[in-house]
Amino acid sequence: MEKNTLCDSWGLSLADWAIPDSILSQAPISPWQLSPERFGPTQARTASPTVIKIKELLDLAVKPADRIIMDVGCGAGGISLLLLDHVNSITAVDISEKMLDAYRASFEAARKSDVAIRLVPGSWLSVYDDAGTAGVVVCANVLYNVPTPCEFISKLDEAATLGVVLEIHERHPHSVANGAWKHFWGLERPSEPTGKQLLEIVESLGISAHSSTFYRNPERRREVDDDLVQAIRERVCLDPSRDDEVRAFLLDNPAEQIESRLIWWVK
Repeated sequence: MEKNTLCDSWGLSLADWAIPDSILSQAPISPWQLSPERFGPTQARTASPTVIKIKELLDLAVKPADRIIMDVGCGAGGISLLLLDHVNSITAVDISEKMLDAYRASFEAARKSDVAIRLVPGSWLSVYDDAGTAGVVVCANVLYNVPTPCEFISKLDEAATLGVVLEIHERHPHSVANGAWKHFWGLERPSEPTGKQLLEIVESLGISAHSSTFYRNPERRREVDDDLVQAIRERVCLDPSRDDEVRAFLLDNPAEQIESRLIWWVK
């Protein structure tokens, strides 16, 4: 399929995820908010396929300039700050100042004086000229926030001298709450776009990409604890007084972990 058709379809599918104003206006907290605490580096992620693939691409470096990572949509450093022993510099791009503040704090706590970091605030399509280039460009769990993926991915490719690594959930991360939306609001939520569709978009750009899928945690079903109850309740725009109802729903309808897709290519 032609790239413009694929990219237009992606944007239209993302638009379908909008929440009706009648529901969103009474939500006690935005279901779209992102907490820096959820996007920082963890020991569990050090052996993830994404981190391993980035290391493999960095091993192709033949000059110091290739040992730079550019992390687009870096969050609080959940991917690139796990690679401090393998790089000499990181360019971290994020639209959220709170995420960049958390990124800097985690970097300073790591005490890696031989690694330089540069924080670039702003959306990728508005700052890519200023961001420069890097050996490996990484973009993890960002594309479901991007309605124009063709231009976005093309600029990621242009910024890389060695290769690009993308990570994305195979289904929209909010789809974990689709059953709860149906139960509490009688609302059917979308099933697209998907990680497989993103791979098709990458290939439509003339990029020879590789792909694999994986689960981030060995346990496919999530434990019904307070954190999960809060997360689902906030995603379906309910107030804390409904926690017992949400917990009962989750016990009867276990939340399945969403598979992740890794997409990468070498320049």
